[in-house]
Amino acid sequence: MSVIKLYISLNKLSELLPRYDCIQVHRADSYDGTYTEQTASATRIRLEPGKSLYTYYDENGSSSKWYKTRLYNSISTATSDFSEPAKGDETDALTGIMTVQDLKDIFLTGVDLTDDKGVAYPDVMFDFAVRAAIGWLESELDIECRPTWHTDRYDFDAGLWQQWGIIQLDHRPLIQVDYIKLFWPSASDPYEFPDEWIRADNQGGYITLVPTAGSLAQAMMISGAYIPTILSTTPYIPKALEVYYQSGWAIGTLPWELREMIGMRASFPVLNVAGDLVAGAGIANFSVSMDGLSQSIGTTSSATNAGYGARILIYRQCIRDQLPVLKRFYKGASLRVA
Repeated sequence: MSVIKLYISLNKLSELLPRYDCIQVHRADSYDGTYTEQTASATRIRLEPGKSLYTYYDENGSSSKWYKTRLYNSISTATSDFSEPAKGDETDALTGIMTVQDLKDIFLTGVDLTDDKGVAYPDVMFDFAVRAAIGWLESELDIECRPTWHTDRYDFDAGLWQQWGIIQLDHRPLIQVDYIKLFWPSASDPYEFPDEWIRADNQGGYITLVPTAGSLAQAMMISGAYIPTILSTTPYIPKALEVYYQSGWAIGTLPWELREMIGMRASFPVLNVAGDLVAGAGIANFSVSMDGLSQSIGTTSSATNAGYGARILIYRQCIRDQLPVLKRFYKGASLRVA
């Protein structure tokens, strides 16, 4: 179990407040599983005027769990429709990649991180920027940065089976495989392969099954039939293999070059806001006059350029230079079977 952080965003809050006063959080073991409420009357999230973004911490959660939320009226017991299923984030996993303080200290040094009234930006602003940057990098490189559990089904292909049961996983890099099961049509129970058979290419995200222990003739039996014999009569079965595995990088082990990319990308929204407020919201130049003395101050802000535009340009150029190299190394590592 681990602490899971779930973001809940509401639209048209002014229309919802007269009808509901709190949020229920429900959890299930799978996307289409049975969802049960994790909140109670005392722990449901209270709605607040003007607040559209809420967070929920599941102290006994897991990255493999799925969540739904719905609005609730504690007086009339009326409820809204459920949200779409979603997964939360392991708080330890994000801390192992980049904390809010890391982002401030390393990539935003020297930047005034307060608004035009001197109030510090809320931490949720930086936290959201880091999460968005992680999602961007995962999409760009077709990898996962955070440790995440998956239960995926794959087709049984006799041709690939004769090449030591190659399975290209949907998510990578691979951290560990918990089990691999074969659901044979004529078998009442799935066949679970011995752990000793599993050979994994962690970076490429694929596994092979190599018999190494026990009697091969006994181990390869399913419902009294020898697997190599029945391959000729059943060359293909859709979604017959089930793999439960964890992908991503273990907490604290994400390579530094990937953390750098996340930090630079996460800086963009913060620098945009801070740049607009260098001299005050929407102000590029201002002057002060008193008793015949005057002082004028000009900034680099304009209708199309923020105060920290130069730093944004430098970070963007660094990302452009490094991204092709990282794509060749990480995106090209998966297995391709003709």
